[in-house]
Amino acid sequence: VAAGFNAPLSGVFFALEILQQNLPPLTITGSTKSPLSNDRNQPETWQEQVQQDYLSSGTQSITSILLASVLSALVSQVYLGDSLALSVPSYNLKTPLVELPMYLLLGVVSGVVAGSFTALAQTSKGFFDGTIGPPIVKDTMSAIPQYAKPAIGGLLCGLIGLVFPQVLFFGYETLNTLLARTTMPTDMIVVLLAAKTIATAISAGSGLVGGTFAPSLFLGGMTGAAFHNVVESMFIASHESPFELADIQAYALVGSAGVLSALFRAPLTASLLIFELTRDYDVMLPLLASAGVGSVVGDIVEKAFEEERRDRDAVSWGDLADDES
Repeated sequence: VAAGFNAPLSGVFFALEILQQNLPPLTITGSTKSPLSNDRNQPETWQEQVQQDYLSSGTQSITSILLASVLSALVSQVYLGDSLALSVPSYNLKTPLVELPMYLLLGVVSGVVAGSFTALAQTSKGFFDGTIGPPIVKDTMSAIPQYAKPAIGGLLCGLIGLVFPQVLFFGYETLNTLLARTTMPTDMIVVLLAAKTIATAISAGSGLVGGTFAPSLFLGGMTGAAFHNVVESMFIASHESPFELADIQAYALVGSAGVLSALFRAPLTASLLIFELTRDYDVMLPLLASAGVGSVVGDIVEKAFEEERRDRDAVSWGDLADDES
């Protein structure tokens, strides 16, 4: 994160806010049998799982993270210069405080997009694992070797890429094109958003090498741009505007922070990343507002999908589904 976006602060908070949430428990093994004991029934070893401490709980951990983030950003600047993955042109926020309700609403939309993507990715994984679908689909996917499933996912993603090449790879080029333009058709934005969501879900579900960090920025950028166009068209239709709407680039950036925050539950990382890219303090309030709301809404949407899945497939959830019903 620090090297790719020239954002050392975001790299630090990425480790503290996201990675430490997924630290696996440690299994501690010890011996309890006395060397002088002849009791064969006495257990020789014991095991206990303990949760690892947070990365922020020790000074050494924080120091290591800071050094790694700073050094990686420094090396990136030395060898790559200003050729960063995401290019942010100049834009105009115009009335950020007056538009704050719009940014809060964008956070809600971003949370819905992130939650829907998570549900689709889980459905895709269930399809490739042979646990979701009609019996013939389950039997077919279960019979396919595990090593062949990424190839099937790659084929499906390739077919999507033939029709929509803009969604291939990380999508930075398409997002940079959006940020460099003042307008973009809403229908094209929505189609690219849907295509990228499906392609990334297939990639994640089939076991292809990839991730969701970069795609989340793409999804958020498209979400913010589509939101901007819809609000702008409503103002045009009403023949009066209560305030001057910010540029489409501003909404695309705030949308990127909203979806990233909702997907990883990391509002500080998402806000700091966009802030370090823009170097614009005025954008901090919209970023924090949208990222915070997006994180909460994303969690609510994911829980709603989980509850629906439990009600639909009580057998797979076992006693937990029975208890909750």
